[in-house]
Amino acid sequence: MKVVEIKVIYESDNIDEATKEISNVFYDFGVTGLKIEEPLKDKNPLDFYKDEKQFLMVDNAISAYFPLNFYAEKRKKAILEAFDQKFSDREDIVYTVDFYEYEQEDYENNWKKYLYPEKVSEKFVVKPTWREYTPESDELIIELDPGRAFGTGSHPTTSLCLKLMEEVIKPGDSVIDVGTGSGILMIAAERLGASEIYGTDIDEMAVAAAKENLELNSIDSTKAKVYKGDLISVVKNKKFDVVVANILADVLLILIKDISKVVKKGGKIIFSGIIEDKCDIVKKEVENLGFEVAQVKQDKEWRALLIKA
Repeated sequence: MKVVEIKVIYESDNIDEATKEISNVFYDFGVTGLKIEEPLKDKNPLDFYKDEKQFLMVDNAISAYFPLNFYAEKRKKAILEAFDQKFSDREDIVYTVDFYEYEQEDYENNWKKYLYPEKVSEKFVVKPTWREYTPESDELIIELDPGRAFGTGSHPTTSLCLKLMEEVIKPGDSVIDVGTGSGILMIAAERLGASEIYGTDIDEMAVAAAKENLELNSIDSTKAKVYKGDLISVVKNKKFDVVVANILADVLLILIKDISKVVKKGGKIIFSGIIEDKCDIVKKEVENLGFEVAQVKQDKEWRALLIKA
């Protein structure tokens, strides 16, 4: 399988803010991998011998990676339109967008040199499969190969979810992850002691990735099951102690009534993927269903809700 690299080279009066804004455009499209490159600020001649490429780099760049499939051309057009809509009237940023194609194996191997274990919450460390890491006594390890994942924990929306899951999931709980992507939240639920775990996703490639990652983390398929399809068609006459959904707010608003039907009375719902501007709208819909918003966590412009059913 081939992979598409979409590379944005940019200059801005505020590089940090521009980096965040460009990254978020890609995250909105479900990017499967993101690489950020920046020139060295204070160049030491010795750095040339350590990393010639970085020493010679003069531009800030972000590369996003997507599978090359029948959505590729539509995705390319939509991403270009998203950048144009976001930045066309801006004078504080100048950018170019280029597209490249690679064989998946080449893409994955290129990724390996950039990735290291990363602590993404109080307890969870996401570790690339090829890296060694000795956890502290209270740390929980999730093994993921970011080259094939649909979410690796580094984005604030996933990190916020993991932090809330640490607070509410108890040994023996039943958990469902709606829109599971890489399966990272299913793996986290198992690490926290959940005894029955479901994951659903409408994307066939995400379902395959989640199953692969569950196996990689030695999680038995009788304990954690991944299904392709929408929530209600997959789950019939079953309710869960904890429902997790890390999806954009507009999608949450569509799914919220269906999600309310699969959580036990007194159970918990965790919503993430909510941009700040949409938070009050989601909260209002939650309260209209008779549920209580018990906590709002935030990271930059992102919000996550802990809801009591």
